[in-house]
Amino acid sequence: MVQWVQNNKTFSFLFFLSTVLSFYTASLSHMNNWLIFRASFWHLLEGVDLYKAYPVDHHDIFKYTPTFALFMAPLAIFPAKIGAVLWSLLGTSLFVYGLFRLPLKESHRRGAMWIALPEFIGSTQGFQSNIHLAALVVLFWTYLEEKRPWLAALCILSTFFIKIFGVVALALLLFSNYSFKDIKFLGKFTFASLVTSLGLFLAPAVILGFSGLIEQYTIWLAMLKHDAAISYGFSLMGVIHAITNGPVPILPTEAVAGVIMAIVFFLATQGGERARLLGLVAVLYYMVLFNHKSESPTFIICMIGFGIHQSLVLDKKWRWTLIVMTLFFVSILFADPFRFLRDDYLNPWAVKVWPFLLLWPLTLIQILKPNEVNN
Repeated sequence: MVQWVQNNKTFSFLFFLSTVLSFYTASLSHMNNWLIFRASFWHLLEGVDLYKAYPVDHHDIFKYTPTFALFMAPLAIFPAKIGAVLWSLLGTSLFVYGLFRLPLKESHRRGAMWIALPEFIGSTQGFQSNIHLAALVVLFWTYLEEKRPWLAALCILSTFFIKIFGVVALALLLFSNYSFKDIKFLGKFTFASLVTSLGLFLAPAVILGFSGLIEQYTIWLAMLKHDAAISYGFSLMGVIHAITNGPVPILPTEAVAGVIMAIVFFLATQGGERARLLGLVAVLYYMVLFNHKSESPTFIICMIGFGIHQSLVLDKKWRWTLIVMTLFFVSILFADPFRFLRDDYLNPWAVKVWPFLLLWPLTLIQILKPNEVNN
């Protein structure tokens, strides 16, 4: 992979850009997310409450699992600004490696990178975990294709310990190639998942002890319950709420959409690799479109999905129509020149998510009836 990156100026540029952006932002001390992540490891070592406010260290509170705090160990030992740059480079490396492993033409990989670039910049400058999360979902798909159960289990379960909604990608197991066409693999994956989840869950107990770990998880669950107060974000629920100005049932909406996607995956028994790749795209879209906590930086997830999707739309005019529409609503309208529109018009109507109201069902149709969409 190193030689491939060196020989590919587009991806070398991405690493250069990630380094410059993260170093510049960190030098301005605009790295609150990273400070939260970094401090969580030291709080874990001290055995104190991970989920209380520490205004001396950072703004806001830590909302991830104790295991995520342990994940920060290799980077937290560095000075804050260096750790911030390394965190960004880790996300970039996972993103590039994920694209490298996908069965795409070189031109399509480059296209995916350029399409995701505006949201990549925003997420990098915010030192978010969304790039890492999306890349792990992409790698989960790759390891399913390669029938490597332990690596697949590690990738998908790591997403849970970063952000819970990453495990929606388990729906990909409904494709027959991963399940009833290969029961042996499914059994190995199930066993690997049980062992890996137990290991990741218990890992912080090395520092906290078992009782201390359970206490931290109890506090975490209480925090999540409180944090789940009515919030629609840039999601389908946010669009419905903007139109109706009334309450929208969050869990039922997510559940219905999840069932629809699962049925499509289950029915796509003859779709082959292309259908399964579209399944990955549908999952990445779902993770934003039906996430009531979606924010602007979250959109790197679905834009990575869209970068993959554009290569699977065979009609060039239709492909370019989708590219222009999506970039306009997701990235261009939310650039600084349109800041004056953002608070009063764009955000209240969840404009950023509009393209995916079309793209998600389009992807499901492509999985089942590709000829009706591509020709």
